[in-house]
Amino acid sequence: MDDNRRLLIDNVRIAIADCRSEHDVLRAAVRLIDSFSEGYHWTGFYMMRGNHLEVGPYVGPETSHTRIELNRGICGAAATQKKSLTVDDVRSDPRFLACSVSTRSELVVPLMDGDTCLGEIDLDSDTPSFFTREDQQMLEAVAKVIVARLGQIG
Repeated sequence: MDDNRRLLIDNVRIAIADCRSEHDVLRAAVRLIDSFSEGYHWTGFYMMRGNHLEVGPYVGPETSHTRIELNRGICGAAATQKKSLTVDDVRSDPRFLACSVSTRSELVVPLMDGDTCLGEIDLDSDTPSFFTREDQQMLEAVAKVIVARLGQIG
């Protein structure tokens, strides 16, 4: 992992260290994650609420998908499968729920607390095949930092 990706992970850890609520943790983290790349068109969180996901803090255009059922869309699939999903061309994936007609690729990383999915980080880009394996690894490390902090305040 390169130094810029390590720096983002460290900056998220520092930024959320004093946050006292889930919303504050997610809001601080999403701003830093979004600032990592100009290629991120939509950066946000979806959090588990019962048996569905609800949109949390995000940066980007308004979304009509404020609630996503499990197994629906790429976000619902990632939460159900409890694993990161990268889609290089969302137009060729029948699971894709279009928030924006310009979105071409998506990366979803679950926030896992053991075997429990607390929610997920969702990134969209207007560029096909935008997300790399290194992006996924970086966000998985960020997710661990966020889950650890949520466990401390929860």
